[in-house]
Amino acid sequence: MLNESKEPLIVRKNDIEIARILVGTSPFIAAGQFEKSFQYYMEFVMKRGKVAEILSWCLLHGFSWIQALDVDFIAEEIGLACERTRITPTLIISTWNKPEKAVTRFKSSKPKMVLAHASLVDRLNTSLIKRFLAHVENLGLIPGIVTHNPNNVLPKLKHIDKIKAVMVPLNYAGLFNDNVEETLRLLREMKVVVIAKKVLGAGRLPIDKALQWALSRPEIDSLALGIASISEAEQTLNLAYNIACRA
Repeated sequence: MLNESKEPLIVRKNDIEIARILVGTSPFIAAGQFEKSFQYYMEFVMKRGKVAEILSWCLLHGFSWIQALDVDFIAEEIGLACERTRITPTLIISTWNKPEKAVTRFKSSKPKMVLAHASLVDRLNTSLIKRFLAHVENLGLIPGIVTHNPNNVLPKLKHIDKIKAVMVPLNYAGLFNDNVEETLRLLREMKVVVIAKKVLGAGRLPIDKALQWALSRPEIDSLALGIASISEAEQTLNLAYNIACRA
């Protein structure tokens, strides 16, 4: 078990600092990859307060870096967790909107990085992506991208030097990414901060094995781990922390 004073594990790469473990928020918006998406919709989207309760536990137990999807109620729930715990989380925001609006929406927290959401990036509109990254840089934050199709997208975008971080689906079983080794090769070429998502295969993979694999890969700097309850947070985040400490 973690005690409440433990500091996040920080990775430094290319003069960028990021926590090894991020609290993901995809279950809270009932994202379609989850088999329990309808249940999550009823628990989190249709009701207020449950997300803040889970995030409050995370903040109080040292998991103070959140990978936040740019949704109004997520911003509100993070703000409520801040009020309850008096802890200000550090945010990695994913948005399909204007970066300035996203940062304003999460003003009660501490945005550090803003990523262009995959719904924007995977259209491969290079000029739009470049403008997005420049806006983030002008805000004094770290710019990056998310992609659901890394082996198609990254070869076409790897020349863009303003991409400082990339968030991609990565897990040992190849769920949501049918050629993980090719993705990792492309990421090594890009020399960017790498955030792995769908590490647990949206709840389909054994947690221990999935975390052991992800935390053993030198290409992966940070894991965004979606959790849907305090018990899940306690099991998954603590296990990830302990494995990362031993790695």
